[in-house]
Amino acid sequence: MRLRPRPLSSAIAVFVSLAAFLVAGGAARAQPVIQTVFYDVPTNLLPPVMPSPTAQLLAVPGYPNDPARLTLIARLYLPDPAVHGPGPYPVVLFLHGSGGFWSNDTIPDVITPTNAPASQFRDWGNLLVTLGYAALFPDSYNARGIPGNFEGRVPHYDPAQDDDLCSPNYERPKDVVASLEYLATRADIDLQRLALIAFSQGAQTGMNALLDASVDLGTYQVDYTDLVPDPLNPGEFLEQKIKKTVPSPVRIPAHLPIPKFCAFYYGGGGHNGYHGQASTTVAGRYMLDRRTTAILFHGTGDSLMGITNLNTSPIAGSVFPIKQVLASAAQAATLGLPNPIVRHYLLDRTAVQTAGQRVGHSFDLGTVTLAAPGDWDTAAESPNQKARRLARDEVLRWLDFKLQPTPVLALALAAGNPATHVEATWPTRPRLAYRLERSETLAPGDWSPATAWTDGTGAASALQAALPVDGRVFYRLDYQPVAMPTEAPENAGFFKTYADFGL
Repeated sequence: MRLRPRPLSSAIAVFVSLAAFLVAGGAARAQPVIQTVFYDVPTNLLPPVMPSPTAQLLAVPGYPNDPARLTLIARLYLPDPAVHGPGPYPVVLFLHGSGGFWSNDTIPDVITPTNAPASQFRDWGNLLVTLGYAALFPDSYNARGIPGNFEGRVPHYDPAQDDDLCSPNYERPKDVVASLEYLATRADIDLQRLALIAFSQGAQTGMNALLDASVDLGTYQVDYTDLVPDPLNPGEFLEQKIKKTVPSPVRIPAHLPIPKFCAFYYGGGGHNGYHGQASTTVAGRYMLDRRTTAILFHGTGDSLMGITNLNTSPIAGSVFPIKQVLASAAQAATLGLPNPIVRHYLLDRTAVQTAGQRVGHSFDLGTVTLAAPGDWDTAAESPNQKARRLARDEVLRWLDFKLQPTPVLALALAAGNPATHVEATWPTRPRLAYRLERSETLAPGDWSPATAWTDGTGAASALQAALPVDGRVFYRLDYQPVAMPTEAPENAGFFKTYADFGL
């Protein structure tokens, strides 16, 4: 069931179509539709002091200059309707990292499909629309007066260093709500088939926006760097770490759906103490909403992992992101639930790659050009290139698993053997694996495999199976993402496990 479009609080949804047709070889060839859209942060989520948009955002045609509103700019990618129909389309919401959204931190004077946003996000948008997904990319910075990147910002007394203006803990999660409110107004979007993909600071943002209902939203504090008088030197000051009370995370309201799937790339695990002690692995404030399924990616060369020595056994370091997942698992266990974080890929290097090379932060950036297929799994493919390739493949598998329609199993008595055989057919997708199961009683524990797991091809699968003598049998279809090739010989050493860290 789709959500009915609902009006936004003081919101607008102005959009400009920028790409519709391309003439190639003398014939018009339909293209995905790429739009620039504007929408408001709901009035109940506005900050106490309203920021002023950047001059470059105010220069974008159609953007409102209203000091009473916090209006975001975003890019919306829609599939080619000539290929994928008019929709409604499944949709992926993206959250950029602290490096910002636009190429070279600048909104172009004229926004086109080839000059904006940054190449990383253009790559994702162009890829997803070919597969029938819509993709929305909001810019969290320019509406808040931040012209480009926000790197290195932490809770700090110095406004030039403080992240309060666009904190991933309590300010940027409002953009998730605003984006869902906007998407709910569009008839061409199926918001019940929703995913979230987020990077670095955006991953931190997404995880705060998706805390489970069991997580306490009471008093939250951050590790704040303050300036205090130096008791030994009158008139001088010292920096001092204190605990500062700050706003709680923003929950997605009940009338909006929770993403069915989330992929979080190289997010920080400490959150500046926002969730309490970052080194804890006991139940606390880290569990994601029980209705979502999430996977995480980190490189062992990423400073956010806090690894101090990769050559020890176990590997030494604070590894806050791992402890965050373990804390989420502990919270889920106390509730008798599975951990919503189902995979955490720790990416390192293989033996064919230079020993000094490791998968680092931001390995999905557009500047990490994918290696040519002939160079895959060789020394010519760097760890970052391999990580980008394998992680994207995994995300696409989970998108198909979570957002595509459930395959329909068709059963019929096989010709020639009507009393003893049945023919089963079902559609398949290349990134999913399928298995037929059978039962003679429909009891929960009576189901057994009728076939082995088989990867889909994109064509219909068909098989004949023998019926019991009395003809009484039931069939059902199970399916799952094709497994990440962690055990493949060409990936030996590339995937670390928690055991490698003594956890």
